[in-house]
Amino acid sequence: MRIIILTMLLLPLFLQSKTLKTYACGVTRVAFIPQLNRAFEKKFNVKTTLNKRGGDLFVISGVNKGEAEVGSGCREALDTLKSEKDITSIQVAWGALTFIVNKNNKVDNITISQVKDILRGRITNWKELGGEDKPIHLIVRESKLSGVGLSAREIIFNNRDEDFYSQAKKVKSSSYIREEVAKDPLAFAIDNVMSSKDFPGIKMLKVEGIAPTKENILKGSYKLRQAMYMYLPKNATDLAHKYVEFALSKEGQDIISKTGTANLKEAKAKGDKENEVVQEILLDLQD
Repeated sequence: MRIIILTMLLLPLFLQSKTLKTYACGVTRVAFIPQLNRAFEKKFNVKTTLNKRGGDLFVISGVNKGEAEVGSGCREALDTLKSEKDITSIQVAWGALTFIVNKNNKVDNITISQVKDILRGRITNWKELGGEDKPIHLIVRESKLSGVGLSAREIIFNNRDEDFYSQAKKVKSSSYIREEVAKDPLAFAIDNVMSSKDFPGIKMLKVEGIAPTKENILKGSYKLRQAMYMYLPKNATDLAHKYVEFALSKEGQDIISKTGTANLKEAKAKGDKENEVVQEILLDLQD
């Protein structure tokens, strides 16, 4: 009788350990997480679950509250936020910010200085960029803490609190941004290259003459690289820890690379090899 009771008590724990609950933001959910999940399932004979919507705030909050065991996104968890301060961010890949316009827009290249002026409302007409004499329809994320929104403020302005043009159209999700740009020939927006590269109806602008290709991201010639992270809570499960370890392994990095995403092991810019070692250390310290 005792053996039966003990078995009944342990069975739910066993079943729980065989299912890994994962959350991913809109970028990583498109970029590489589904492929990584499938490979992890096959290698370790487990099941994974994945959210269908939600950005970085949703993902990190979900990991913090235990709704997901591991998450992924395109910004670091912030120590300044109560809901994020106990989350460890471990980089597993490189993305990049990209500036997107409608595919029929004549403009193909933009400078960082011009981007700043657009986002601050100082450039409001396509004519100032070599395009038609028509107004720029700027579209931005509603939240400053979205993955793309926060990264843009940090990378472009070095200021997390930078205010964008007050008359810009604000939307809740990057997916809405891409849809709007595909429909509006006058639209301008910021996205991540992995979300935009295969989206119909839009094109990514070169920045200072450099295209946001995987090769240019890896060697660092495209200057707007955006780190992609895994998130682990303070008391991560063994399975969640194993998942991030798998993502950082050669096998996991190869899977990420095959999706068209720039992984850590391929990166060739100054400091990239040291950065790879740092992520391994972060994972070991989190254990």
